[in-house]
Amino acid sequence: MDITLFIYNIFLIILYTCAIVYSFHLNVCKKQPLYLAINVMFVLFILDNVIIYMTEFFDKFSSFYDLQFMTIPSFKTLIMMSIVIVYFLIQKYTLNKSFTTLDYLMLALLSICVLFIPLALNGALMVWSYYLPYQLITIYLSLVGLKYIKSNSNLLNKNPYMNLYKKILKYTLIFSFLIIIEDTIVIFSFDVYSDILVKINNRSVSEDILTIIYAVYAIKYCSSKINSLLKVENNVSNETKNIDFISSAFYEFVQHYNLTNREQDILKLLLQNKNNQEISENLFISIGTVKTHIHNIFQKVDVSKRNMLIDIYKEFDSDISNITSET
Repeated sequence: MDITLFIYNIFLIILYTCAIVYSFHLNVCKKQPLYLAINVMFVLFILDNVIIYMTEFFDKFSSFYDLQFMTIPSFKTLIMMSIVIVYFLIQKYTLNKSFTTLDYLMLALLSICVLFIPLALNGALMVWSYYLPYQLITIYLSLVGLKYIKSNSNLLNKNPYMNLYKKILKYTLIFSFLIIIEDTIVIFSFDVYSDILVKINNRSVSEDILTIIYAVYAIKYCSSKINSLLKVENNVSNETKNIDFISSAFYEFVQHYNLTNREQDILKLLLQNKNNQEISENLFISIGTVKTHIHNIFQKVDVSKRNMLIDIYKEFDSDISNITSET
């Protein structure tokens, strides 16, 4: 049993570390707060898991930690409050929505509950009541996120990764209820709370499964973003070798039609026959934004189709080449 637990803990730490490495690399490349929040979340998961691991393998530490938890669960409160705040931030950055008054109220109520419940209650009821608000918060976040996506269905079209986040919210909602059920069974049936001995099972299997799901999806999401980033770098490298993009014709063309920097980026990809989805992934912008920029380019160049744009560019390139050869 000890060997199984040891291997299981190592597996969790390796999985969380992989998620940290991917999100850290993406944060270094893109420097967006979402990736930093994901990174911090898995660091907190590792810290929490290390403490749980120590309670499972070191009896003296387990006794000390459990007794301390029954009086002032300061470490657990710090970790779990930090995780909840990170959850709020991830939802904020993913859905691109500001915190609401209700969000702040829920965080305030959670803080009050976890500070005063250990002082007001004892035994199994205290432990169960202490953990319950955290799951209620994740249920609240899941419902708010799902409702927001449903009322803004265009998000699913604009952001190719929104379906992935929607799945995560559904998993979070389901497992939050499973965690409450597991806590109820374990705390009131298996944990020991007496004047002589306090023995708490600090690990929640349902919660572990949920964090594993988070890690798998985070690795999938970050690796996809990193691959897209590498494609962009390869495209840039290829463009430097392509006379069409380093010739004066391209720069004369964009100056002639007064194209913005972003429109120039999109024009380069259009000339490579990239579709909207590929442009979105290469430039890390939504498909809706791509369509808007393409529409603006069409208006400036006075065309209505991509092939017309390419034909005009080729004519422009030919004219510039002729002028250059004559001079």
